[in-house]
Amino acid sequence: MLEVEILNPGPTRRLLTLYNNHFKSRYVPPGIDTVVETRRADTKRRRQAETVARIISARMRPSSRCVMLGDLNDPPESSCLAPLVTAPNLGLVNGLSNTEETRKARPDTPPPPSPAWTRRYKPVGRPAQYHLFDQIWLSPALAQRQTGAWIDRRTKHSGDGSDHDPAWVRLRL
Repeated sequence: MLEVEILNPGPTRRLLTLYNNHFKSRYVPPGIDTVVETRRADTKRRRQAETVARIISARMRPSSRCVMLGDLNDPPESSCLAPLVTAPNLGLVNGLSNTEETRKARPDTPPPPSPAWTRRYKPVGRPAQYHLFDQIWLSPALAQRQTGAWIDRRTKHSGDGSDHDPAWVRLRL
C-alpha cells in the first residue's frame, strides 16, 4: 500500500489522503494446483484487506477525507474484501457504484451486465466474465464531494497495454 497526502498549494493543508493498493493476483500458472493456489491467493487478499483496514482506521478520524483505491483483484462484493469495504468504523462508499463509460464497450456475447467493470476475462471455450477489480472507495466526508465517476473503455479486448480499463472519480474540493 502506498499512502499519499494531497496538500493544498497554498498553506500546507491536507486536502485528502490516498491509499493506493495492488492486491494479490488471481492468476494461476499452468501446472499449479488451481484449487490450492486459488485458496492461497484468496487468503492473501483477505489478509491484505484486513491490514489496509487496520492502517486506515488508525490514521483516519470520522471527518477525514480519504480515498482507498487500486487493483484489488476481487469484485466489491467479494468476501476477501469484506474486512475493508464493509468495515463499519470506516464507512467507505463505492465511488464507482454509479459510473459512466467514456465510450461503449466492444460488442461481446454475452454483453457486460452493467457499465461497472474494469476487467474482462475470457476463459477458453466459455463466455467472457466482467468484474470491477479496479476500485475507488471514498470516506463518508469525501463521498459527499463526489461529482462523477467514469471508466474508460479500451479500444481492443487485449493488446492495449493492460488487461484493465482505467477508472476515475471527480471530487469537488
